[in-house]
Amino acid sequence: MNLVQMSDLLGIRFIGENQVISNLAYDSREIEPGGVFFAIKGQDQDGHEYIEKAIEKGAIAIVGEEDLTFDIPYFQVFNTKKALAVVSNEYYETPSKDINLVGVIGTNGKTTITYLIQHVFECLGVDSGLIGTNGSWVGQKKKATHTTPMSLDLNDLLKEGVKHNLPYLVMEVSSHGIKENRVDQIQFDRLIFTNITPEHLDYHKTFEDYLFTKMRPFIQLSDYQEDKVAIINCDDEHANYFIGATNGRILTYGCKPQADLFAKDIVYTLERTEFSLYVKGEFMKRMTIPLFGKYNVYNVLSVLAYFYSLGYDPLKIVSFIENVSSIEGRFEYLKTENGVTVVIDYAHNPDAIFQVLTCLNVIATGQIITVLGAGGNRDKAKRKIMGKHATRLSDHVFFTSDNPRNEDPLSIIYDLLSGTSSVNYTVIVDRAKAIEAAIKKAKPNDLVVVLGKGHEKTQNINGKIVPFNDKIVVEEVIRKRGI
Repeated sequence: MNLVQMSDLLGIRFIGENQVISNLAYDSREIEPGGVFFAIKGQDQDGHEYIEKAIEKGAIAIVGEEDLTFDIPYFQVFNTKKALAVVSNEYYETPSKDINLVGVIGTNGKTTITYLIQHVFECLGVDSGLIGTNGSWVGQKKKATHTTPMSLDLNDLLKEGVKHNLPYLVMEVSSHGIKENRVDQIQFDRLIFTNITPEHLDYHKTFEDYLFTKMRPFIQLSDYQEDKVAIINCDDEHANYFIGATNGRILTYGCKPQADLFAKDIVYTLERTEFSLYVKGEFMKRMTIPLFGKYNVYNVLSVLAYFYSLGYDPLKIVSFIENVSSIEGRFEYLKTENGVTVVIDYAHNPDAIFQVLTCLNVIATGQIITVLGAGGNRDKAKRKIMGKHATRLSDHVFFTSDNPRNEDPLSIIYDLLSGTSSVNYTVIVDRAKAIEAAIKKAKPNDLVVVLGKGHEKTQNINGKIVPFNDKIVVEEVIRKRGI
């Protein structure tokens, strides 16, 4: 790509020396001689402040939003993120059209579903890639900085997949990723809708904006092409929004008979969940999955629906899912020698917390002792609901820190407490000490439920990133106490 071609994509007239573009970057440190720098205004930093550094590193052009003048070509656009999506898609030769791409969209369940889909592909002997919260595996492992990477990084990963001849790629699609134009130019073959409840309202401001943001990729699904399929949880109260917005074939799943794939007679223990699977009204099998709770039944149904849409026999896929291993940070549990079970889960929003604790209440034979915090500099409105669910569905709660970032941890905890009138809680700001206190309080047959961070390996305290992993802390406490 050269500057003239880029200017055509941006709809901006360019007069000057036409040069070949060596690379694209939104981080001035990544600019190479002959590169184009995209100045993006972020939450904490403004790329326009780094334009001079990009020029020093050899940038031949700048794309930005402010009215500025430089000695090199400057392309002023209304939205730099949207411009980056358009240009990077063409720079990497529209890679999404050359790979079968499924996007998973919803408030909860995305990571589990993408993990299960890749697991099934491995069992089938089919190469696939994955992009999501726990990292990206496309050709070679690459660490993801966002659940849905920036458009430039995303197209780079997709191109990597094309180069490695990957036939399939599965990715989590976050509302931030959609809102910030990261998937604007991406051509999905399948979209899965999991569920939607209020989340990220600090960013979206209203639930309506959050909802319609999630709907956008379904609206953009290639118009009325039979090979494009939207797979939708029809039990969700907002399902009809997605069904009505979708251009393409629709396949539904749920726990009601009107769904194309549905489950009934669900029972579960800590170790497994059983249910009867029906496809197009026909009983297929009594399934046993090594995953906990009704919410995981929905996750499994979405995966079965996805492979059904590809033409696979559901019974073949069932056998693979029944043998899946645990997912890092998603309902991992450890049992102590004295009969206490410690559960570690990523649940960090009201609905996820409600689902996990509600299911645990069904099987609990002892007390439920929960450890919970909330992220700083994030949606404050959800905190009191989280606290209310935790105190109502637990026998005792240890309120503590999560990732306080630049907020006062105690202030966050006070927000969590504002939704409850219960007194069945203890406040311990230090998360490691809170986990230890919860395990110390537990008696045989009790459940200690550590929520919020799951797979995360660090903690963000006052802007400083420090190593921290819930599972490691739990293991150390168990070892130290000899239980």
